[in-house]
Amino acid sequence: MIKAPIIKVAINTPVDRLFDYRHPATHAGPVAPGMRVRVPFGRRTVVGVIAGTAAESDIPADRLKAALEVLDTEPLLDAALLEMLLWGAAYYQHAVGEVVAAALPTPLRQGAAAEPGETVHWELTAAGRDQGVAALPGNAAAQRRLVTLLQTHDRLDAATMRAAHPGFRAPLKALISKGWVQERRAREALNPELPAPDMPPVLNDWQAKAIAGVPPSGFTPCLLEGVTGSGKTEVYLHLIMQQLTAGRRALVVVPEIGLTPQLLERFARRLQQPIAVLHSGLTDTQRTANWIAARNGEAAVIVGTRSAIFAPLPGLGLIIVDEEHDGSFKQQDGFRYSARDLAVWRARQLDVPVVLGSA
Repeated sequence: MIKAPIIKVAINTPVDRLFDYRHPATHAGPVAPGMRVRVPFGRRTVVGVIAGTAAESDIPADRLKAALEVLDTEPLLDAALLEMLLWGAAYYQHAVGEVVAAALPTPLRQGAAAEPGETVHWELTAAGRDQGVAALPGNAAAQRRLVTLLQTHDRLDAATMRAAHPGFRAPLKALISKGWVQERRAREALNPELPAPDMPPVLNDWQAKAIAGVPPSGFTPCLLEGVTGSGKTEVYLHLIMQQLTAGRRALVVVPEIGLTPQLLERFARRLQQPIAVLHSGLTDTQRTANWIAARNGEAAVIVGTRSAIFAPLPGLGLIIVDEEHDGSFKQQDGFRYSARDLAVWRARQLDVPVVLGSA
């Protein structure tokens, strides 16, 4: 046995165990569970998450490798969230490293800096606007297409360009070298422009009773029953506002991406607070920016589909699962879990109320 600082690392692999490493020699500061580390793994170098520390290891000293690098100055996953992930791995009988990896956006899983991402877009320069497509040679059809597209938009991102011309990178590079197009980068903003506020409607008797029935704190699972259009969302908004007024935050899990835009618009108008959105329809940059904003406490509310149950949110005071009966809350491949059940478990762990809305 080796008696030295040992870190136990969760690595994104189907092997259901944690892997022991020595404290990295190049890292002078302490390490803690929830931090990411870069480690040697077979013939590869991979990124893992420290799941715990130990005073000693069963691995012989001559075989115990050292971690190469600590990627974070503080835990990326807090103690409570890491505990839930480790519990979920045991309960659902799934490899612990894959479960922990599922809680991170892809760039963070791959070792990207835990900083808000940048949006990248392109626009025509003055020269590009003055020249126009007529100045391009006849064999530059792809460049012509991009210039025409940029003439009808102030700016374009990669997704829009790719939809119009899948191989846009080469002609775009040529246009940049000509001085016709310029690239702009900006920090990904969280709800940069809040819509005009809405006045809340007068509650009916059933809505008022439902709101009064949910305590502001303490673990209490509450079932809110009501058919579509009966006013459940208004109950959610009042309960969330109670938490925000008390300085706490809220997590809202919805069954489908399609429900998110309309719900987000209504929440933004009423709450007038930054909202982080998490679902599979976002780009990696958007998802990472929202995830980091939530972790840093910049978002007052998270709205997302089932994987949002793994989102970090300091000061979480309320969890809502809308249409909790919906089958989409069950992940059917890879790490198979029920977001509805994990919502109840997380609420119990944090000692906060959880509201399960259902028709």
